[in-house]
Amino acid sequence: MTILFISNRPNYTKEEALKQFTLYTEFKDFHMKQSLSSAKEFLEKKVIGEKKHLDFIISDWKFGVDNVKGLLNWLRESEHYYSSDNFQFKAIPFLLIEDRENQSLSISDGFNAVIQNFPNDYINLKHNITSSIKKWRTSFADDLELIGLDPKTKVIYHNHRNSFLAYYRLKIISRKFVDNKSKSLNYIWTNNNIKELVDSNEKFEQKMKATMIKPTKYLEKEFHDFLNANQTFLKGENFSKTLYEKHLYINNTKKYNEADFINQPHEYALRHPEIFEVKRQSQRIFWKNKDRILSKAKKAFQQVNRYKNYMESNNPNNEFYIKKYLGKLHSEYEYTLLMGSTEEKRFSENLLEQLKGELDFDDINLMTYEDLLERHIRLCDRLEELNIH
Repeated sequence: MTILFISNRPNYTKEEALKQFTLYTEFKDFHMKQSLSSAKEFLEKKVIGEKKHLDFIISDWKFGVDNVKGLLNWLRESEHYYSSDNFQFKAIPFLLIEDRENQSLSISDGFNAVIQNFPNDYINLKHNITSSIKKWRTSFADDLELIGLDPKTKVIYHNHRNSFLAYYRLKIISRKFVDNKSKSLNYIWTNNNIKELVDSNEKFEQKMKATMIKPTKYLEKEFHDFLNANQTFLKGENFSKTLYEKHLYINNTKKYNEADFINQPHEYALRHPEIFEVKRQSQRIFWKNKDRILSKAKKAFQQVNRYKNYMESNNPNNEFYIKKYLGKLHSEYEYTLLMGSTEEKRFSENLLEQLKGELDFDDINLMTYEDLLERHIRLCDRLEELNIH
């Protein structure tokens, strides 16, 4: 899920804040702002201007002499759309963190929930987030029924849909969604195959265990096959499709770069195309004395760096193949290297970040196999928690 968190705590880092929301989001989908002006700019530029998706906003109350009620009123009075023009901006769930010293009883009007004793009372936080999202999605389903579009089949508008005029009755869906006869319900929470996704977690874990027993048998290609067959491990909530082993030709020669996967984001996602390279789970990262990166691990980072240089160059030949596969050029790209074990990564995390900086690997996200599995489990957990049956 994509979250905007507006915090008035000057020393509160994004990493610390994210610990409260791990059930709901990932690091790159968690947007933290520490002033009302920067939050409004984000909403105007990204959510309204670029039509990106946002699941909910949660905010502290007081910011200097101002408070967040002005931002709430601006949002609730808006006539804008967001998320590829599918939804009404004014309907985004907006949660308030209680401030007993500065709030009166009447200020909760317009907020979807008031979070008490944040961040200490996690149960209260979880209840209010879950309740707010479920209410939003119930209203969304009611809107679909109102216009005659079945959210499960996504196939047909009923006959009365052609004479639909009751726009004022819509709570979530935009008028543009109705007028365009949209069926673009390509959000993962409209997917009904949750059991299949949950079952894939066990399959991946079994494959990981088999790899550690016989590392020479279970090489990268074994996991390529699994990821192609179970694409939500790569796509998650933000990516619409994944491209496998596409040839990125170099200067009109027969030489090419071949990233294992390129994940293409939904138009509404606040993400960039992701280059995803797969190396062995059994591949160690550091020498035994823990002071430098092993040559094989270093070569893996260098390989991803070659992809980075290709994707971000201004070479017309490179741009031709990027547009061929992704449809257009993008302002930014993401780079992920799947390799190694979480135990080794976490034991030497500070050293890893230092060496990545020294070797110019800063832009590459090192993800272990355990990291990937845990991310997918969290995705399944929130789908089960927030699914509307």
